[in-house]
Amino acid sequence: MDKISLVIPLLRAGAKRWYHSIHVYINEDAAIRDKRPFDPNNVLRTWEGFRKRLVSSFGGHSDRDRTLREWNGLFMQPGKIDLFVDELIRLANELKYGGDYVKDKARVGMTTDLRNAWAMKTPHPEDYVDYLNLLRNTGHQLEDVASFNLTVVRAKDSSHRDKSDDRHTSTKKQR
Repeated sequence: MDKISLVIPLLRAGAKRWYHSIHVYINEDAAIRDKRPFDPNNVLRTWEGFRKRLVSSFGGHSDRDRTLREWNGLFMQPGKIDLFVDELIRLANELKYGGDYVKDKARVGMTTDLRNAWAMKTPHPEDYVDYLNLLRNTGHQLEDVASFNLTVVRAKDSSHRDKSDDRHTSTKKQR
């Protein structure tokens, strides 16, 4: 009963109205005020019974359907390996997926660059947690290379602009 009393203030909108409709089955004073018989052994007075009814009314299938839609739409964005792997783990846990199913989703959802780099790393770990850790490390290596390449390109552009500026200023001085 203590857990229930802690959850009640957190309920909003429809869940709050739902609670008010079952309140007489949980609280003896409410049952007396409403002139209803009170059953102290009512399953709704236990945390398991209360939670089960709450989830069946406001969670369960629709939450799983939403999570499954997120799983199906999960694809990695370039340079976002941590977000991809973290979301993959969260959704796998919610859907109670593991093993090859998670590894297959990782392969399907990764970017082409990561898939090519991943193909070079063999053998791949059998355990899907180790698999995702190695995938994350490989993604970090690719992100580091991309960042370094960007730095080199910017440095070359900056150096090229400096030389171009020098030519313009020296031409002006000669005039």
